[in-house]
Amino acid sequence: MAPRAETRNRLLEAAIRTLAVEGYGGTTARSIARTGGFAPGVIYYHFEDLEALLVAALRHTSQARRAYYEEALGSCTDAAELISRLRDLYAEDMRDKGHIDAVQELVTASATSPRVRAELLAHIDSWSEFATDAVQRLVAGTTFEDMAPSRDIGMMAVAMFLGVQTLIHLDGDRSRIQSLFATVEPAAILWDTFAGNRTPTPDK
Repeated sequence: MAPRAETRNRLLEAAIRTLAVEGYGGTTARSIARTGGFAPGVIYYHFEDLEALLVAALRHTSQARRAYYEEALGSCTDAAELISRLRDLYAEDMRDKGHIDAVQELVTASATSPRVRAELLAHIDSWSEFATDAVQRLVAGTTFEDMAPSRDIGMMAVAMFLGVQTLIHLDGDRSRIQSLFATVEPAAILWDTFAGNRTPTPDK
């Protein structure tokens, strides 16, 4: 990686880490610089202002996590396996204390920042598309293939996750997401039992 690109990447990672650990209110040029181990002035060499850095950081972490999730889940056509892998990925995200917490802090920032709000909406759209693709794989070859509103289901899944995560962010009770996974798992097994009768879809 070229030195300039490497420095920019360090800035983005430092911004995400600072948001996750210190919150939006504590995320300043100085605190980001302290996290990344560089002078505050470096930020303004690469970005016009702090808000531009936060917008770029949101795009950076969203694209990186989506690519990781696509690699882990892209082959799943089994609902139970999909839920199991999602549970593991979520646990990894929470141990890392980066992406999820940073996005929640940027939800706060979006109330007063049109630029952050626009990027956050793009982030939600991207994950809704990802969820839509997952739903389409699950219904492929079943009698619901042409009837299931995959995009609506994908959007609802993302909205539900964001809502639960917002509550967790407010009170720290992470049992909510585990309860959600526990509720969904039996339904996934039932779906797989039904989908076992699906007929293979011919290659196009």
